[in-house]
Amino acid sequence: MCGITGVLVRDGLSDADRAEVEALCDLMARRGPDDSGTWDDGVACALGFRRLSIIDLSPLGHQPMVTEDGGHALVFNGEVYNFRELRRELESAGVRFVSTSDSEVVLRSLATWGRSALDRFNGMFALAWYQRATATLTLARDPVGIKPLSWWWSPEAFVFGSQYDQVVRHRRCDRSAVDRSALHLYLRLGYLPGRYGLIEHTGQVPAGHTLEIRPGGTPELRRFRPAFRPADPADRLRSDEVVDRVAEAVARAVDRQRVSDVEVGAFLSGGVDSPLVTACLQEVTDHPVPAFTIGTDDPASDETEAAAEYARLLGVDPHVRRIDGAGALALVDDVAAANTEPFGDYSSFPTLLVSRLAAESVKTVQSGDGGDELFWGYPRFTKVADAARWFRWPRSLRTLAYGATKPLPASRRPARGVLFPTLGDWYLDAHSGLRERDFRVIAPGLADLPGDLADFDLAGVPDRDGLLQWMRRNELDVHLQMVLQKVDRAAMFHSLEVRVPLLDLELLDLAERVDPTDCLSGSTGKLPLRGALARRVPPESIPVPKKGFTVPMASWLRQDLRPLVEELLLDRDPFPAGVFDRSALRSWFEDHRSGRLDLHRGVWNLLALQLWADRHLRPLPTAGSGHA
Repeated sequence: MCGITGVLVRDGLSDADRAEVEALCDLMARRGPDDSGTWDDGVACALGFRRLSIIDLSPLGHQPMVTEDGGHALVFNGEVYNFRELRRELESAGVRFVSTSDSEVVLRSLATWGRSALDRFNGMFALAWYQRATATLTLARDPVGIKPLSWWWSPEAFVFGSQYDQVVRHRRCDRSAVDRSALHLYLRLGYLPGRYGLIEHTGQVPAGHTLEIRPGGTPELRRFRPAFRPADPADRLRSDEVVDRVAEAVARAVDRQRVSDVEVGAFLSGGVDSPLVTACLQEVTDHPVPAFTIGTDDPASDETEAAAEYARLLGVDPHVRRIDGAGALALVDDVAAANTEPFGDYSSFPTLLVSRLAAESVKTVQSGDGGDELFWGYPRFTKVADAARWFRWPRSLRTLAYGATKPLPASRRPARGVLFPTLGDWYLDAHSGLRERDFRVIAPGLADLPGDLADFDLAGVPDRDGLLQWMRRNELDVHLQMVLQKVDRAAMFHSLEVRVPLLDLELLDLAERVDPTDCLSGSTGKLPLRGALARRVPPESIPVPKKGFTVPMASWLRQDLRPLVEELLLDRDPFPAGVFDRSALRSWFEDHRSGRLDLHRGVWNLLALQLWADRHLRPLPTAGSGHA
């Protein structure tokens, strides 16, 4: 687990370019406190690296890593868990190694097999591979998007980095050029998924893609792994074998992702996914696994009691820490520093805290992220699917029906979502912090969403299976990216590697063959994961309602964080200048402060944007210019 950066220039590398790469490395020092390095070809490409030593702790794992003939150079962030198998295959073909690191396996694989090597990597990674003979720089990101990779482009230069601040802080970037459509998307979702970047001419390498560029050229984006696609019903697993197959695959993935030359711990919640991962990890570990849990002062979201019971049942070594409103205020500066890209998911607070707690004892942990997306764990799956029949009516009739049934109990009337034009519009709204009514009040002139945003397009009313499959694909492509961004930034802020065995390629391939009917019972999802966990703990100890890893942000914004809202959002023109109606913004926040409305997601999205702009949207310091 490390950090990578670099530049590719059209008109020849200068000393300023080399100095800038070193400064970009300094920005990601927390990602790699154990080692750093730079390399350039003397012509067009310079690469930078920071190392967090997990596999092969010796200097032989140093990066940038270059082949003996200088023809191939690599900077690599992440882990490839099947690297030993790949190494044996390469050695049988005559390839010689000088280290025991997975990074060298990645370099030799690319030098031997070219781009097709990427299909062979089972792991989490973001990499930059430079081929000197053709002056070709290839970026690649793992099939799920676990590790981040951002870029900025102009005809004169191309810059990339593990952190978004690296690509917007270099001297060539016009930081005032905000992409107003991307801004709308951020304010909606609280993050930017897919290929989008807030500043013009910036973006991300999407999961499972390469981005290839030559000096002075235009980046070419290609997919190297097919998109997640459910199997035809006839090719899906039989119901009686689903739990067995999923349980076995989870155990193998956890064991595979144990590969490390340092201790491996686990995040432990009171839910299903991380307890299952922790249980599997404990089964293959010869001493109590360090397990890390965060609690809150809100009974509705606190999971410490359930996590403590899991720790007792599984025989792990529990570490617990709590967070309250006063503690949240003390963490704001860390949240701002860690989120090097605009990011509005306030579960950053507990994720930062649990990462800090874990980093006091270990350098790497396993988590349970991905289970909700793969196996229909969110309550919204069944809520939307159960209400889909209403969308066979014209919108006007749905509106009348909703109004006429309002006096009835909630269980006998349609969900409010039936008022949206399409099911896709409803699903977008379900993920939105700021909604159309908010934009009309506080930012009436804001641009539309990006024209190429197709993730929420859904025409007509699919059958139940088709709709559930569409929602799962949406969650994997959109919402999961927010989860992964949050965990990466919070963990790397504390120099901690987080592994996600439920997103192992074996689990992804298996999930394509699992039918939603084998994962859902009423509003309860993830039945295969629940079944796998029930083989390790008493079934009655597994909670049914999903709490989520969150904090009571609504009340915090009314109390502990209210002065910060007033200082950063209400007493000045917030970023970007001229976008928001300041008088309307104050009235809008008063609706939340008074309790008339619950607008906490939207308020925090705005506050997080301002925190990011104040902290990260400024020039890169170079030698003699002071500190960042």
